[in-house]
Parts: sequence; C-alpha cells; structure tokens
Amino acid sequence: MDVDKLNGFIEWAPYMRVVEVGGAIVGFLIGLTEQAPYTSPNFGWFKQRHASFAYVDRVAVDEAQRGTGWGPALYRDFEQWAIDQEKGLICAEVNTEPPNPRSLRFHDLFGFDLVEQFQPYGPDLKVGMMLKKI
Repeated sequence: MDVDKLNGFIEWAPYMRVVEVGGAIVGFLIGLTEQAPYTSPNFGWFKQRHASFAYVDRVAVDEAQRGTGWGPALYRDFEQWAIDQEKGLICAEVNTEPPNPRSLRFHDLFGFDLVEQFQPYGPDLKVGMMLKKI
C-alpha cells in the first residue's frame, strides 16, 4: 500500500485499529462498510451481492508478533464494531491461487465460510470470498 492509498483510507475508512508494542506498530486492521467510496473489485463483488456489510480490507500482523493473539484480537474488535453498526455480515477475501493456507485456516477457525472463488486479476490469481454471519 502506498502513502496515497493509506491517506484515502484515513480519510474515509470508518474503522482503523493499530496495534503498537514498545513504540512500534506491529499490526493493523482497516475495515469498511458498503458505503465506502472504494473501487476494489473484491469490495465491489460484495457490494453487488449484499446491501449491508462490514468488510475487512486489510489486516496485517508483524511476522515476529504472529501467534501472540493480535490477529484474533483485531478480528474480535472489528466484529464487535460491526455488531454495533448493525451489520449482519462480515466480508473478507483470502488468496486461494496462489494459496494462503494460514489465512484460510484463520478465517475458517474464526467462523467464515468460503462462498465463492473470484478471479479479478486474471487467470493465475484467485481469491476466496469469505462471509461470516453475525
């Protein structure tokens, strides 16, 4: 993500959480709703199918901090935020070609269902469209 894209999220993303440990940023989650002025084909896929949802656009945890619980903590916080916003769905996508088994396993354990595979970027790249009803 470049600075311009980050500034766009800062301007209009209704949910942004950052995890800081010892003065260093070690994780973050950027969340949107269907109202976001976002042109991502993945976000558009959900927007075409659902009138109301919360969307995980980006989540990252520093590799040295993986396994410490920051990912689940960010997702639990986002889920509570989505409930407070009266959203019935949380949407996300995970790369399936090339595969991202760690992320697929995480989303499965967190209660997401893989509902479709989508190829917005050409035949060699697939994303799994994930939904969680809340």
